[in-house]
Amino acid sequence: INQIPFCAVEMLKWLSGDVKRTGGARAFVDVAGGMQELYRERLLPLEKDHLFHHFFSPELTDADFSARPMVLLTGQYSTGKSTFIRHLLGRDYPGLRIGPEPTTDKFVAVCKGEQDQIIPGNALVVDKSMPFTQLSHFGNNFLSRFECAKLDCPVLDGITLIDSPGVLAGEKQRIKRGYEFEEVIRWFADRVDMIVMLFDVSKLDISDEFRRVINAVRGNDQKIHIILNKADQVTTPQLMRVYGALMWALGKVIDTPEVSRVFIGSFWDEPLINDEQRKLFESEENDLYTSLAQLPRSAAVRKLNDMIKRARLVKVLAFVLDHLKKKMPSFMGKTKEQQKLVANLEGVYHDIMKEKNLSAGDFPDPAKMRDKLDKMDFTKFAKLDKKKLEALEAMLSDDVPKLLKMIPDEASAAAETEMLQIGAQASPFAVMKVGGANESTVYQNQWLQPPNVDDYAAEFSALGPNTYGKISGQQAKAKLMQSKLPSTVLHKVWTLADVDKDGALTMAEYALAMHFVKMRLDGQDLPATLPEHMIPS
Repeated sequence: INQIPFCAVEMLKWLSGDVKRTGGARAFVDVAGGMQELYRERLLPLEKDHLFHHFFSPELTDADFSARPMVLLTGQYSTGKSTFIRHLLGRDYPGLRIGPEPTTDKFVAVCKGEQDQIIPGNALVVDKSMPFTQLSHFGNNFLSRFECAKLDCPVLDGITLIDSPGVLAGEKQRIKRGYEFEEVIRWFADRVDMIVMLFDVSKLDISDEFRRVINAVRGNDQKIHIILNKADQVTTPQLMRVYGALMWALGKVIDTPEVSRVFIGSFWDEPLINDEQRKLFESEENDLYTSLAQLPRSAAVRKLNDMIKRARLVKVLAFVLDHLKKKMPSFMGKTKEQQKLVANLEGVYHDIMKEKNLSAGDFPDPAKMRDKLDKMDFTKFAKLDKKKLEALEAMLSDDVPKLLKMIPDEASAAAETEMLQIGAQASPFAVMKVGGANESTVYQNQWLQPPNVDDYAAEFSALGPNTYGKISGQQAKAKLMQSKLPSTVLHKVWTLADVDKDGALTMAEYALAMHFVKMRLDGQDLPATLPEHMIPS
């Protein structure tokens, strides 16, 4: 019998055993498939070895990578969460009930469907095509308060909306829910693409439970979009005071140095009570609708970012548990040493940071870790598998950059969410804010037309043109400065209007200059160069 020589066997082992040598040949069909493959092969084994699902969040499923982008809406009762969803969809979703009292008493996933349908929570969590299977570990009390509302709506082709129960005040509400409300919010916050927090202009107080909800979404700050809703119900001076009060209240709860972005408006289809700030409302609403419409194009980046963040946390957890295991004595005094390590968890973190050259921001909250570690036996922790750790490092250094290179092509091919309130074609009332477009660019093409020279003939004659039919720069300066535009803008106006660059303006060039002044005063951006069709003949 022919046998493979010993040296060849060793070579095969060498080639197959080193992650760094085999990783270079990996190729991915798409970003979602690549993330699924990397998670199962590189990340999940370490998660299972080091009890990540016990300490943090459950195992990810294939549906978590392939699902439509999700938007979680949260806020205190009667702030307009369900009304906002109805406003986006242009219709009621199955089971929707709106009122001034707390009406939404359950979590509702509003999803795309061929026809109107309500799927109860217990049936929903066994459907592996949906990204909700891991919610089953919250138990029957939660599942009886969770359902999926399916309907045929173009908005839902691009996103899934998660309506949540209104946050109430008082200890009774926390106890009577029957499930860990904040933990459910945290589960959704870790998986959704956007978190929308709604505040009512007449209810700015932050209850104890809402404070816990805000703390539960911590770590997902970049996903949070805050809405100050029903802003048309107050006058402009009142709105200024309400906005200041909201920012003050949020500053005590959201512990970040940056000021949170707040979208001000009235997100429903009823007439405005006070329309003094209509222009502001329209601008803020366009910003928010554009963010929602663009979610399908940014979903892959968000999911990859979340997976990288998860991988770094897995690596740190593996180091922490391995460190704790190594510190345990072989025979006597295990309990005492374990208590000492738990009490000095910050010191353990510091030692690992120095040894492994890690950042303090990668480590989990020591208080939450203590709660989990108190009842565990450190001697039973798994030993750190260096090959699995090397596989994880190879994923972060080699495979993730490959996926990042694929994202721009996939993002450009992804369709935007079809929003009823905004579209690819701008109107006088709404504009998609992409590619530099904004409210002031809607009418730009109307301004980029040759002006009627006769309209400016009288003004030009009054300035006293010379025998060559021109006015000097000094003569034009006094007239242009009457617009009160900054000198930098007037310089640009002059550069565009002085076509022959002789330092003086003919009547046709003067008409151009005044036309561009009016264009800028109307809020339009001036063109970088003078369009050919506007050059005077």
